[in-house]
Amino acid sequence: MSGKILVVEDNPDARDLLVMVLAHAGYEVIEAANGSEALHNATTYHPDLILMDLGLPGIQGDEVMSRMRSDPRFARIPIVVATAFDRNSDIVKRAIKAGADQVLFKPTDFKTVLEVARTFTNQPSKSETHFPTHSV
Repeated sequence: MSGKILVVEDNPDARDLLVMVLAHAGYEVIEAANGSEALHNATTYHPDLILMDLGLPGIQGDEVMSRMRSDPRFARIPIVVATAFDRNSDIVKRAIKAGADQVLFKPTDFKTVLEVARTFTNQPSKSETHFPTHSV
């Protein structure tokens, strides 16, 4: 695997932080700010991992996941949810049912994001990057 990650996050500040952390660690990062962009960019760039927010404008994250899981081109791409929704919320339950490989609850620290990236891309980062204990 090449270590290409699609970050789907509608909050521009959170998205920028995730992109910065992952790119600094050596991953190729593609961005999407909503569900439609996520579907388009997944089709265009064929990521190795999708880091998906659930509360997206337009098509919500759980619906994006459901559409991806029903498409053979995306059925095997790991999707990790990063959400501020409560673990018992309906949208989190729907995301798990749709096939989320892992759920991270915000705030999530950078170390955890990098561990998830390494695990699901089978690609070590270019260096052990040390970030402050900020989170997204």
